[in-house]
Amino acid sequence: MKIYLVGGAVRDELLGLPAKEKDWVVVGSTPDEMKTKGFKQVGKDFPVFIHPKTGEEYALARTERKSGHGYTGFEFDTNPNVTLEEDLARRDLTINAIAQGEDGVLIDPFDGQEDIKNKCLRHVSDAFSEDPLRVLRVARFETNLKLFTVHEDTMEIVQEIVESGELEYLTPERIWLEFYKSNHIYRFCKFLDKINILDKLLPGCVPFSQFEPDEFNDGSKLKNISYFMHENVGDMDIFCENLKVPNEYRDLAVMLNNCKEEYILFNPSNTDACDKLQSLIKKLDIRKEDRLKEFLEICNSFENNHLNYFLGDLIKEIRSYKLKKEDQIKSDNEIQKIVENDYKVLIQSYLNNYLKKSN
Repeated sequence: MKIYLVGGAVRDELLGLPAKEKDWVVVGSTPDEMKTKGFKQVGKDFPVFIHPKTGEEYALARTERKSGHGYTGFEFDTNPNVTLEEDLARRDLTINAIAQGEDGVLIDPFDGQEDIKNKCLRHVSDAFSEDPLRVLRVARFETNLKLFTVHEDTMEIVQEIVESGELEYLTPERIWLEFYKSNHIYRFCKFLDKINILDKLLPGCVPFSQFEPDEFNDGSKLKNISYFMHENVGDMDIFCENLKVPNEYRDLAVMLNNCKEEYILFNPSNTDACDKLQSLIKKLDIRKEDRLKEFLEICNSFENNHLNYFLGDLIKEIRSYKLKKEDQIKSDNEIQKIVENDYKVLIQSYLNNYLKKSN
């Protein structure tokens, strides 16, 4: 039984990047032996084991054989005679097919280190074409690894997968995951457009020629992706349904669609400023504090934004507003009018103070 560190952790160390997680492959073992050593078995398709102390994943070395459509249509062989090189041969790119032994020695049968040096994304073997998900992985790696380019032979196989129709078997969840893992969505979509699958995998987007190349990116996936959706998705319903987009991303993108321009262009000097601000606050639905916080952080990154200076304090006062005791027994319509009028007085007071300070 031998254990090797494999995949992204080895690749990232060679690239000088922090490793996000560690994956291990075990050669010459069986499920029973792993369990006797305290590993907990998980995974239905092939044996993966969780280390009893570190919680990291250990997979038995395996080979794969295509048996159906999509990225799940495989049969696996995990017998203890499967070699490390056979396991590495099933991987997608040479840069991901490097292993490190417990002694620190690298095992690199497919010249992944040379491809890292040359900043080249190259497939390991012809088996690359059996898994359509690898098209999206290539798009993600080209996006995330700056200055890396896809080898022309690999691009040919990518195009063959596109033309085969196998991408139709990818689930929305897997498409979303690769989209989510991309660090620069514009470049990710540019690759998909180059191989003519952008409109199929990300339906609802505007044509790529109309994409906004600038992204909002402060390290928050929620804000980055929601802003991308706001700028580049023409049909939000189709996009979100086809990718099973989480509700918080959709809701923030819709809020940006409905309120961002009005927020940024707000002019406190206009005669109707009070009415407009009251209308905007109502649309912002200030009860949803987390979503409002994300919205404001995006909008407040733009220059010449008046509301940045006082809206936060104003909203705090509105949230703490309490109806007078004698008004609480009145009819719903009367209460609504009282609240709206009190809000208007409060908003006008903030506007007056802001204008006074500005002058």
